[in-house]
Amino acid sequence: MKKALLLILLGGSVLFGAPNARASAVALPSDSLAVKSGNIKGIIPIPVLYYTPDTRLGFGAAAIGYLRLRSKTDSTYTRLSTARVLADYTLNKQTDQELEWNVFTRDEKFLLRGELRHRKYTDRFYGLGNHTPEADEGKYTYSLVGAKLAGLKNLGGPMFLGLDYQLTHYYNLQLDSLSEDRESILQTQQIAGYKGGTNSGLGVLFLVDTRDNTAFASSGIFLEASAYGFGKALGGDFNYQNLNLNFSKFLELRPARVLAFNTVINLNKGQVPIMRLSAAGGDKILRGYARNRFLDDNFAGTQAEYRFPLYRRLGLAAFAGIGDVFHNVSDVHFSTLKYSVGSGLRYALNAEQKLNLRFDLGYGSQGANFYVVIGEAF
Repeated sequence: MKKALLLILLGGSVLFGAPNARASAVALPSDSLAVKSGNIKGIIPIPVLYYTPDTRLGFGAAAIGYLRLRSKTDSTYTRLSTARVLADYTLNKQTDQELEWNVFTRDEKFLLRGELRHRKYTDRFYGLGNHTPEADEGKYTYSLVGAKLAGLKNLGGPMFLGLDYQLTHYYNLQLDSLSEDRESILQTQQIAGYKGGTNSGLGVLFLVDTRDNTAFASSGIFLEASAYGFGKALGGDFNYQNLNLNFSKFLELRPARVLAFNTVINLNKGQVPIMRLSAAGGDKILRGYARNRFLDDNFAGTQAEYRFPLYRRLGLAAFAGIGDVFHNVSDVHFSTLKYSVGSGLRYALNAEQKLNLRFDLGYGSQGANFYVVIGEAF
C-alpha cells in the first residue's frame, strides 16, 4: 500500500458487547426509540493502536462518554451526545492529546461542540497545486495547542445556527531539506506558516440534519455550511477568509441497502497557513490519495457510496469520487481532476446504534491507500 496507512484497532467484543463490561455494555436505544427510564449515559474505554509512515507504531488509550437526555415534558430523548478523550504516543516520539465533544442540551434547544488539543506531529509537503512531483516530498515537524468552541441554537426542527471560535498556536516548527543542495520548499517559497504562528478566527455555523441515524444513516440529509474570518483583529498571525459546505443525502433502496451521496467544498482567500490548506485525499473523501499529497487554497469534490449487509455484523461498501484542489477556478481542468474508486468492509461494533469499524481500500491515479477507521466517511 502507498504511504498512508492508518490503523485503529478496537477490542470490539470486549468493549461493546461483553456481559461484564458494565457501563460499556449498556445497549443504546436507536434515535427513534423512547424508553421509560431516566437519562441514558455511560463510558466506553478504547485501546488505540495505529501505524503511519510518519509516526511508525503509535499506541494509546481513549474513552468515549455518551449521554441522551430525556425531555421534561414527554418520553422522548435527545439525539446521542458524545465526548471523547484521547492520548497517544508514537515511536517517532510524537504525541497527541485531545478532548472533543458534541452535546445536545435537553429538548435539543442548543448544540455545543468543541475541541481542546495538544499535538506534536510530522507532516509532508510536496508544493502547491496539481502538478507537484513526488520527488519534491519534504517533511516538517511542528507542535500545536488549540481550542474550538461552538454554540448553536435550535431554529426549529432539524436546523441549528450559531458561532464557532477557533484558536491554534503552531510552534517548534522544523523543516527538513530535500537534499544536501536543496532547501525545503516551505523555506524557499516561504509558504504562510512555515515559521509557525497563531491562527485565530470566528465563524458562523448553520446545520440541517434530518438523518434517521447519526452514525449510519439510511435516509435524510445532512448540511453544514460555515464562514470564518481569521486575522490579527482576533489575535492571529494570518489574515484570510474561509467558506465551507458539506452536504450528504441518503437513500434506502432496499432494507439495509443504502445509496449515499456527499459533496464537500472548502474555499480560502488570503494568507492561509500550511496546516489549514485544502487537501484532496484522506479517509473522508478521495480515499485513493494521502491527505497531504495535493494541497492548495481551495478544494471541491463529490462522491457516492453504496452500502449493503454481508453476514451478521459484517457489511460491504463500494465508493467512487472525483475532485481537485485549485487556487483559481480557471486552474480546474478535466485532465487534472483526481478520481478515486474503492471498496471496504464494515464490522458493527454496536449493531443497535450502527456504529461501524470500516476497512477501506481506495485507488487513485498514483496508487492505493488503506484505512481502518471508526465510523463512516460521511
